[in-house]
Amino acid sequence: MRYTMQSGRGGLCGDRSGRVMSLFMVPLFLNRERGAVPTVWIILAAVFVALNAGPVVAEQHLPTANRQAIRLLVSPLQYSAAVAIGERVAKKYNLPQPEITSMLAYPAVKAFCAGVGSGTPDVIGLPRQMTRSEYERCTEHGVVDIVELRVGFDALVLVVRKGEAVFNLTPRGIYFAMAAQIPLDDEFVANDTKLWSDISTRLPNIPIMVYGSDNGTAINNFFKEIFMEGGCRGLRQFKIFYSSVDRVKTCTTIREDGRYVGIKAPIAVNFRTLFQASPPGSLGVLPYTVYRRNAEWLQLLPVNNIFPTDETIKNDTYEAVFPVRYYVKRKHMERSLGGTGVVRGLYSFIEELMSEEAIGNGGYLEGYGLVVDDPVDRQNDRESAMRLQPYRR
Repeated sequence: MRYTMQSGRGGLCGDRSGRVMSLFMVPLFLNRERGAVPTVWIILAAVFVALNAGPVVAEQHLPTANRQAIRLLVSPLQYSAAVAIGERVAKKYNLPQPEITSMLAYPAVKAFCAGVGSGTPDVIGLPRQMTRSEYERCTEHGVVDIVELRVGFDALVLVVRKGEAVFNLTPRGIYFAMAAQIPLDDEFVANDTKLWSDISTRLPNIPIMVYGSDNGTAINNFFKEIFMEGGCRGLRQFKIFYSSVDRVKTCTTIREDGRYVGIKAPIAVNFRTLFQASPPGSLGVLPYTVYRRNAEWLQLLPVNNIFPTDETIKNDTYEAVFPVRYYVKRKHMERSLGGTGVVRGLYSFIEELMSEEAIGNGGYLEGYGLVVDDPVDRQNDRESAMRLQPYRR
């Protein structure tokens, strides 16, 4: 490594320290004429030069990171699993504990796509795939070469308390139970349906009462997309009265007369408290990961006659499956990996998250409810991630 010495103002002899230095140099020159230089004078001169020289500046090999810890933004649903991943990364690779913040999907993506630099997050975890518009927003702000980590799957499931009636539901039935407006003959009216049996005689004669994720969350948006928009699709009245844009809004607007109770994040914590105090026969809408942590007192319901299981979620035969994804900002990696050196350890984070120990059969993320992919698909996803394959939409 080469270094440059930066002298003070005026050089070695251009100021007061320079004049003092000359007092040390005189004996050196005098004794050189006599053929000997006392050791003490050499030492004193060297010390003085070291003390009065300017700062030492390295021209190469500057520090590769300007932030110590990896910064993650994850959905409330993924927070506990992200903490477990972060602890293992810190211990295994001797890195600082990652800074993990729980945040809803939309603001997390917005922060991630805001730009490149130590003030922006390195990784986001989502209960869905990044959308095309979000990807384009990232690109517009210089966040390119994003690496997608395909971790596994989750699903939105319907539950009741154990011992209560188990019945089959369809997206159409859920739409008629939850929509603010429903078609009646050739017009739309406010939904005042009170009993499940009012929708179909095959459904139980119990009050409609649904507990699900609060409005604006990724889980709530997914509920609207799969169950409500899916339930009103094909209805004749929508084709007659609404354009495609207005049709979606009308389909997915939830009634506000108390029949739907929105649960604030984190749903894994708040669902148990609220649902245990709910009226008999209440229906819960929650992620499969949350159900698995409460399976001792909850009973799953089938959707279109298919129960959610690891197998039906993995092979996508169950109605409401969604992917679990992480996105890593390659621009924040070490320079040797094509980044700008914002933080160390991002490649180690990828290595840990995509390992069999984490996302394999019996891996520790299964303990957080994750449904893992098949071995061949896992290996393909792992190889793509370790090559830092850029995500494209």
